[in-house]
Amino acid sequence: MTEYKYICAKHRFWVDAHPKDAFESIQQITKLAEQWLQKNQPNQAIPYLGTAYETAEIIFDNRLESPQLTTCLTSLAIMLAHAYAATNQINAANSLLKHLNTKMKCAIDCALGYNTKVAFFEHCSKAINEAKNDIIFASATSTVTTNQFSQIH
Repeated sequence: MTEYKYICAKHRFWVDAHPKDAFESIQQITKLAEQWLQKNQPNQAIPYLGTAYETAEIIFDNRLESPQLTTCLTSLAIMLAHAYAATNQINAANSLLKHLNTKMKCAIDCALGYNTKVAFFEHCSKAINEAKNDIIFASATSTVTTNQFSQIH
């Protein structure tokens, strides 16, 4: 069983029992997170993004996948990873993206023979890898910039 950080057991069971309603709540929660991100307050957005991501993951893990759900899961992971990175939680960002990429690779393996599904999951995997590379690059750039400033003083 997956361990969840943002969603409690009671809500996990609710998601299992009400996947359609849960997916609608993901969209509402995501809007709240986006408002915090627009205000450049990633710390405030993280709990919302984490809850939305974990809810989408539960639905996905129940094999109730759809292109809309998979896209939502991927975009939430990327937004959450960027919010983690913005708050210097690089390991959490990388771990999250690695976890979802592993999940996409499993989905690809399960979808073999269904070329359209495989192509879609591969597209999501590519987006996850690009986000991971962006975070690594931004982190490296930030470290270089910080080191340059510390050498000046």
